Amino acid sequence: MPFQDALDFVPVFVLVFFRVTGLMLAAPLFGSAKIPKRVKVMFALVMAAGLVNRVKVVPQMPDTLLLLAAGITGELIFGLLMGLGLSLAFTAITWGGEIIGQQMGFTLGETFDPQYGRGGSLVGDLYLMLTLITFLLIRGHHAMVLGLAASFEHLPLLTTGIDRGLFDLFTGLLMSATVLAMKVAAPMLVTMLVVDLALGFIGKSVPQINVMNAGLTLRSGLGIGVLVVGLMLTSEIMRQALFDSMAIVSKVWEGKGGA
Repeated sequence: MPFQDALDFVPVFVLVFFRVTGLMLAAPLFGSAKIPKRVKVMFALVMAAGLVNRVKVVPQMPDTLLLLAAGITGELIFGLLMGLGLSLAFTAITWGGEIIGQQMGFTLGETFDPQYGRGGSLVGDLYLMLTLITFLLIRGHHAMVLGLAASFEHLPLLTTGIDRGLFDLFTGLLMSATVLAMKVAAPMLVTMLVVDLALGFIGKSVPQINVMNAGLTLRSGLGIGVLVVGLMLTSEIMRQALFDSMAIVSKVWEGKGGA
């Protein structure tokens, strides 16, 4: 009966919507605070309507409202974790850019970044935009949507959960993000270490020189040169990091994260 089919469709659509919403809240590009919340909700509704036909097996709905709320919360958390896993590479590269800006003395030019709710470095925003462009060029947004669609086949509704394997996976992603940030900032850190050592020797040898004022100009000038070279050197690192994060999260989407 059409009415009975509608009653069966609504709970499935709601569960799909909350999994999609969790991803939209934390995923790169889609989860940005610069995108209005109404746009996110409308986009999640449209995606849920398109992905609901991927649910091949209609789940058995819980008997009580409390269990249903727990199931909806589980779907939302699962989407959040997947979006967070994809966003860690963006966060790490932005962090590396902020370290570079700090070493160059550009921290006075910080602006408020609504995405993180705090001051954002100009160099950090530059690296974030470059990472976003790379993400779009490698069609990461397509892979993210396709992976989300595949998750409904490999991880049916109301069957997702947080186990030790998933926890270890995200711990590894956090460690990898820290290493990635250090790789991005490494050229600038090494250069500024050499500059500080040189200025220290000059200050001891010629005390008449105002090392502080000379150091600010020297750090900014050398920093810009190293920044240009570093962008070319780290572009491949960014690209590989995005591929690795998508591959790791795809294993979770396919139900292999705990293996």
